[in-house]
Amino acid sequence: MGEAAFWEATEDGKVACLLCPRRCILGPGQAGACKVRRNEAGRMVLPFYGALSSLAVDPIEKKPLHHFLPGSQVFSVGFLGCNLRCPFCQNWEISQELDRPFRPMSPAELVDAARRSGCPSLAYTYSEPIVHAEYLLEAMDLARGSGLRNVLVTNGCASEAVAVELLARTDAVNVDLKCWSAEDYGRILGGKLEAVASFIRRAAELPSCLVEVTTLVVPGLSDSAEGLRGIARFLAGLSPDIPLHLSAYHPAYRFKAPATSPGLLRSLAAEAKGLLRYVYIGNLTGEGADSACPSCGALLVRRRGYATELLGLEPGPGGGPPRCSSCSASLPFVLEAAGRSPRGSA
Repeated sequence: MGEAAFWEATEDGKVACLLCPRRCILGPGQAGACKVRRNEAGRMVLPFYGALSSLAVDPIEKKPLHHFLPGSQVFSVGFLGCNLRCPFCQNWEISQELDRPFRPMSPAELVDAARRSGCPSLAYTYSEPIVHAEYLLEAMDLARGSGLRNVLVTNGCASEAVAVELLARTDAVNVDLKCWSAEDYGRILGGKLEAVASFIRRAAELPSCLVEVTTLVVPGLSDSAEGLRGIARFLAGLSPDIPLHLSAYHPAYRFKAPATSPGLLRSLAAEAKGLLRYVYIGNLTGEGADSACPSCGALLVRRRGYATELLGLEPGPGGGPPRCSSCSASLPFVLEAAGRSPRGSA
């Protein structure tokens, strides 16, 4: 059981958690909304430090990341707990329940396993990794020291201090932007849209971090054209090169509404493409996953499920951003041969 870094003592033996915008105030013996941070005798402790729910080797496209080392494999680790309460959670067995089998593993052991897998990157994913920020910070430093890239898949609900520390160590991030309604973020999900937007904005400002965003198109929450335009306008204001993944919802956990219709997903994707250069459709097999050059239209990457072919991407000169092999436009991708610089301008 480790001691947490992001907290402060208050009155009467209580502690305030400073990890995320929920800012839970915990009395002795109480756990936060995430269930994995607890007040023990007036100090914040981490009873699930190093408790790993999942270990797997995945295609990088499964995160989903389409512009970061396309076609590669990523060593993926999951945890327990989450600071949101999404009623449609696709991984609720590990995000909302703690009574699950787990494997204890130190950051050094995790990084050693990732290195031995032969994967070029290590992803913190599946449930919400940010609630285990202290573990992540140690693992990320060790991973970079071992030559591994760090991939973060997150809901982005983090305090500014946590976001700064994590993103400084992150090579690629996919942020779940659940919807564009601040009211729904609080009432339905238990989060804050402002905090997620700030997290994405901060990540986009870092030249060493490639950013992609996913919105699960959930009936009644994130399926309106108006809400989708809000998301697309926000991302375009940061950079029109930020890829947006629109994924089909399927009934899960406590949410039983019908699955997202393919027609609606295509319509929303077309709307977003008016503002963003790269919009992808997820959870519809064989649809909307290819990457094309926004300058000349040449096919850059063909994707069929998780089978990926690099057709029109080539390393940039001098280790710079990759470019289109047809028109030589600079492109916002990271290739293994292209080093750590993700930024390109189409």
